[in-house]
Amino acid sequence: MLPLAPEGRPYVTLAAVVVAGSHALWGAAAWPGWILLAMALFIFRDFTRPITPKALAVVSPVDGVVTAISDDRNPFLDRKGRRVSLRQSLAGEFNVHSPIEGKVQRRWWPGKEGVDQKVPQDQFAVWIRSDEEDDLVFAVGLTGGLRYIRCGVQSGERMGQGRRCGFAGFGRPVDIYLPENSRVEVEVGQRVKAGSDIIGILIHKQNDRS
Repeated sequence: MLPLAPEGRPYVTLAAVVVAGSHALWGAAAWPGWILLAMALFIFRDFTRPITPKALAVVSPVDGVVTAISDDRNPFLDRKGRRVSLRQSLAGEFNVHSPIEGKVQRRWWPGKEGVDQKVPQDQFAVWIRSDEEDDLVFAVGLTGGLRYIRCGVQSGERMGQGRRCGFAGFGRPVDIYLPENSRVEVEVGQRVKAGSDIIGILIHKQNDRS
């Protein structure tokens, strides 16, 4: 069976019920239902990603293309940092993966939790702190287009590097805020795969010999 994102299973089930009901009523004329089912299976597919844990590596949270790299202020933690911006692929997969291993410190979800006028009101964001005390925030844009975002991880929960942690669609902009002294490993225009492709390295001064 095609692997499915948990968030999509109710929709795939509904589409399958529509197909069965259409066939019972209209027979061969039920072909639009098959199209609906195929679309649901495509949108909510969730194939296993090869993950080779690498210490201090930051992996891409989504499938997409790098649109910008800059030294920028992290608006969620109010400190200097490095920002890698991605545009999520319109063809999916739309699953979200944790960029690093660590503990979730906080979530910002406009209209739901983390209400704070100092942070952007058009992004859902998660703050993760590694065991080495590195802070990273990834933020998913909420404006424009068809939006469907689910995130099951809560504050205080641990996340593994590359672990699937939610679903965000479709074609969302995503910002990853790295610590200021991090090394970016991607270039603008580069395509990246969620959970497996490295976009940056967390640098600790005592280990930085370059």
